[in-house]
Amino acid sequence: MDIQKYVVQNEDGTVQIDKDAFQSEFDAEISRAVEKFKNGKGKEEIRKQLEEEAKLTAEQKLQQAKVEFEDYKKGEIVKLNQAKAKARMENKGFTEKEVEFILSTINEDETASLAKIDELITEREQLIANTKKSAIEGLQQGQQKVGTIVVSPDGKNEPSQQNEWTKSKILDLYRPQNKNN
Repeated sequence: MDIQKYVVQNEDGTVQIDKDAFQSEFDAEISRAVEKFKNGKGKEEIRKQLEEEAKLTAEQKLQQAKVEFEDYKKGEIVKLNQAKAKARMENKGFTEKEVEFILSTINEDETASLAKIDELITEREQLIANTKKSAIEGLQQGQQKVGTIVVSPDGKNEPSQQNEWTKSKILDLYRPQNKNN
């Protein structure tokens, strides 16, 4: 039954429904369905349709449960990989914000995720070692203050900020960090 043929738009733009015509056709549809069911023609069709809907509903429920389980499983694997990555980054010179950002990039592929973390840790360790070496060399040459110089892992000096650092500030950088800070 097409309801559009009972909707009429007035000249002023309002919409009106021809309720009497709609009710008349609706009653006729119900009468035809009742007659079909009384003659037995509709019972078998209705039963088959209900069985198909019940079967389809069960299949849909199973499929939905599978999808939900896979999503849950994937989420738990990501959490496990994040915990492993966080453990590897402890006391490696990363700030809490850096760790949080890096953990957001971890996915369910443990091998690839942890390989990236190991590579990042290696780069950080090289950076710290080269910076420490450069700072110690500067201090050993009799300088009381050293300009901030970051030595990249490939050994090239990269000046960053122009602040002056004292020997104690530089050495504080290499002390183990307290996780509560």
